[in-house]
Amino acid sequence: MGHDVRMQKTGQKIESNHPLYHFKRKVWNVHVDRHPAIIFECKNEADVIEAVKYAQERNLKITVRGGGFHPAGKSVKDEAVLIDLSLMNHIHVDEVTKVATVGAGAKIYEIDELTQEYGLAVPLGSCANLGVSGLALGGGLGYLRAKYGLTSDNVIAVHMVTAKGELIYVNRFEHPSLFWAIRGAGANFGVVTKFELKLYPVGQYILGIDVVYDYRDVQQILEKVEEYRKFAVDDISFNVVITNIAPNGKGSISTVRLIGMYIGELSLEVEEKIIQPLLTLAEPITDNTEVMTYTDMQKKFDPFVQEGFAIEGISLFFDELNQEAINILLDEFNKTDIQVTIHLLELHGQINRISTYESAFTIRDGSYLLIVDAEIGANPEHTSKWIRQIYEKLLPYSYNKTSYLNSSHENEEVYRNSYKCIHNTLVRLKKEYDPYNLFCSEHKLIE
Repeated sequence: MGHDVRMQKTGQKIESNHPLYHFKRKVWNVHVDRHPAIIFECKNEADVIEAVKYAQERNLKITVRGGGFHPAGKSVKDEAVLIDLSLMNHIHVDEVTKVATVGAGAKIYEIDELTQEYGLAVPLGSCANLGVSGLALGGGLGYLRAKYGLTSDNVIAVHMVTAKGELIYVNRFEHPSLFWAIRGAGANFGVVTKFELKLYPVGQYILGIDVVYDYRDVQQILEKVEEYRKFAVDDISFNVVITNIAPNGKGSISTVRLIGMYIGELSLEVEEKIIQPLLTLAEPITDNTEVMTYTDMQKKFDPFVQEGFAIEGISLFFDELNQEAINILLDEFNKTDIQVTIHLLELHGQINRISTYESAFTIRDGSYLLIVDAEIGANPEHTSKWIRQIYEKLLPYSYNKTSYLNSSHENEEVYRNSYKCIHNTLVRLKKEYDPYNLFCSEHKLIE
């Protein structure tokens, strides 16, 4: 039982002389300005197969756009065929089997709105504007991560168009090696057109934790966060956001914001032992913690991910909040004139219990994910240099030098560091499913 958001019949080819070409080639990060050879705006799998064959015949590379919100703008490349799946956003919910079948162009808010009609949710990201594709293929770290794991952990199956232009069904039994790879390192093997995702009972109302602290208390806050994380229950996940951007976006004021979600039963004991410690890490400036709808909570960070932003970012996993690493991070933050947002996602619970061998997302022992986003102002080189410097200084303290490739600039070094332990397996699968490297990300799987 369920219903579809939108179904359409045929797509269109958009070449460089098409009136929509310059609009359709854009990604949300305006710093990325690339010119694909042609854009296939697909509405069904037949359109995707046609686009793949077009690229084959002309010896062109392929990039794929789902939500188009990767900070590096990797869905668009000069002189490549851009397969745009944004119109393939149909969603079907089976409330009996608790499976959502989701078109690869769907956004998080579209999935949340439909699944919540049934009192269900898929573990997705913590920003409703993002697309499901990149999330599910690269990991997916939302507020349900401690209870139900990553988005990629909850992929049951995918429909994929291969480099040969064949439509295949991939799950634990059919193409099992590929199924392992696409859950964590999946953007490089073909065009995933549809996902089958696990659903969980998540009520309409949850507790949205949202408290802002003065930046001068940042050291104390991080110390208390580390103590709390060690004993945190699965029903809660939260992020610490340090920024020098004023809440209204005007001027510069440094704050520490703790934002998270509690999905368990509320009681006086829960409020006292589980919630209150997070609201009293220091003297709060504002406390907007309240019972709210799950969909409203999911949209809280949407203002930070909008069309027209220009940012550059890095990410690194850590297995502890090492004081030296904190000092480096805060020192760089204190002295920069760049507008910066630092996201520190604490990791515990189900995300860390899943075996390292279960999927290509192998970073299971991390305690934190650090994401640093810097806004590109009048001097892009200045921002790039600063971001690169932070990455290099923090790298020795990170967890096996691994990054979260859904939220990072991508280059060969970052990619190899992050997939070092499974690189040979990924290369073998790449040669099997895409021997001519038709699907090209920023990194090279075939030398």
